[in-house]
Amino acid sequence: MSRKNLMLAGLCCALLVTCITPKQTVYAASPSLSASADTGSASKGDYVNIDVELGNNPSISTLGAALTYDSSVLKYDSSTWNGGFSGSDMQMASDTGSEVNLSVVCDDSYAADGTVVTVRFQAVQDTDSIPVTLSLRDMADADLAAVSDCQVASAVSAPQTASVPGQTANSEPDSGEDDFVDLDDPQEASDIDIVDEESGAAQQPSAVQQPDTDGGNRSSGGVSSSSQTVTNTQTQTYQQQAKTQTVAAKAANTSSLDKNYKTGAGIGTDIFLIAATVCGILALVFAIRRRRSKEEP
Repeated sequence: MSRKNLMLAGLCCALLVTCITPKQTVYAASPSLSASADTGSASKGDYVNIDVELGNNPSISTLGAALTYDSSVLKYDSSTWNGGFSGSDMQMASDTGSEVNLSVVCDDSYAADGTVVTVRFQAVQDTDSIPVTLSLRDMADADLAAVSDCQVASAVSAPQTASVPGQTANSEPDSGEDDFVDLDDPQEASDIDIVDEESGAAQQPSAVQQPDTDGGNRSSGGVSSSSQTVTNTQTQTYQQQAKTQTVAAKAANTSSLDKNYKTGAGIGTDIFLIAATVCGILALVFAIRRRRSKEEP
């Protein structure tokens, strides 16, 4: 087989691999505009700071947005712009009594992500929410082309007050004192239920003995076993529960076979490389056989 034929066969294999290899197209994420408050509630006279944030910044040249608020709850105080803007950029904030208009005109462009401006309000009455919404008027990139795919979150996010599950707002935290049982008290010891792990049935200790004044032992409330017996039984029960939980944890961490191991779905795009290799081998075999058939008399 000539070198020319070998090179031709290799070139065909390379072209085949290039054609069947999947190509991934990367798309730029759309810009986003959102606002967040530093508190979820306020008392009369408190200040609330709201950050207007820009994500996936397309290098803006202009930006126009507005914060609409409930004037019966909040009043506008001031605005602080990000220090990343140059001295020749123009930032403006004007209050209409129920809306704060925010405008930026850059001399060149502004490409940073994060907080663009922080708007400060003061509460005129107690409130358990922040009645402010965000809207976008216009946005343009560095080429002065309008940005039309900006994702705007109109609701202003605020931190939530942490709460304990199962506890109401006026309830006091559980001190845990009721979780302890005095084994020396026959009345409390008689209320203990011991669960058998195999049968799942609750067992009641039969008795708790009390020392008698005359040196002997007498039972109280029909209870005949000692408090030490109850303690030992509880210890065995806890050990059995720990062993059961350990076995369950090991079983949960046991790896299982891939559900696609029979169907071959896990091969993925490697099947194309396999097919290309097979085609290349077949091309070489056919070329060799053809040469041999020509050489035979």
